[in-house]
Amino acid sequence: MKRIISLALTLVVAFLAFTLYSMPAAVFIQLVDKQLPPSLKLGVITGTVWQGKVSEVRVNNIQLNNVRWDLQASALILGDVKGNINFGNARDKSEISGKGLFVVSLMNESVTLADTTVRFSVEQAMSQVTLPLPVQAKGRVLLDIDTFSTGMPYCQALTGEIRSPGISVQGLSGWFDIGALGGELSCKSGDIAVLVDPDNNLGLQADAVLAEHFQFRVAGNIKPQASLPKEVHDAVKFLGRPDAEGRYPVNL
Repeated sequence: MKRIISLALTLVVAFLAFTLYSMPAAVFIQLVDKQLPPSLKLGVITGTVWQGKVSEVRVNNIQLNNVRWDLQASALILGDVKGNINFGNARDKSEISGKGLFVVSLMNESVTLADTTVRFSVEQAMSQVTLPLPVQAKGRVLLDIDTFSTGMPYCQALTGEIRSPGISVQGLSGWFDIGALGGELSCKSGDIAVLVDPDNNLGLQADAVLAEHFQFRVAGNIKPQASLPKEVHDAVKFLGRPDAEGRYPVNL
C-alpha cells in the first residue's frame, strides 16, 4: 500500500512539474493578470514560462520591444527565479535595448542583477527628468551594471557605470558636440547615486542622486572649456554667480 501511495505521489509531482514546465507563458500571465500593476501593458506573448518572448512591454511612457527570457528551473529549489533576459535591438538607436542576468527571491521578494547592459538615447533619458533650462540634445547612453540588489527605497548594493560616448546639443546656430560624459554608479542610503567623471568638455563635477518618490537631485559645479561654443558659456550664466575659479553652481 505504501508503495502505491509513494508511486501515486511521485506521478502527481511529476505531472505538476511537467505541466508547469510546459505551460504557455500566455496562460500563466492570464492566471496572474489581477496581480499585475495596471500601468503594465504587455504585447503578444509566445513560448513557455521557462523560455518565452513578449513582443512589447510598456510601463507608463517606457517601452521595451522583443523581450526574451530564459529561466533556470533548478534555481527554484533555493526559492529563486533565476534567468537571462534580452530586449530590444542594439542596432536600432531609437529602441531601448539590453541584456542581463537576474535573480528574484521568492522568500524576501528581492531582485538582483548582474552583468547587465542597457542602451537608450539621451532623448529618452531627458524625458524622465525636469531640467532648469530647455535643452534639445541627442546621443546614446550606455548603462553597465556589475551588481545590483534592491532595497529601500531603491537599492541595497550597486556597482557599475553610466556613460555617453558623445552628446550633441542644439543651439541657435545648429547642432554642436559637447563630447562624452560618464560616471560611476553606487548606492547611498538606499538611493541610486552617480559620481560624474570630471574629465569632460563641460568641466562638470557633480553628484547626482535618485531619491525616494523619484526625486532627482544634482549638486556640483560646471566650467565649460573654451573650445565650446559661446552659447554654452552664455547658458551657464543662468545657473548663478561663478566662484573664484570660474565654476558655476549646479543645483537641481
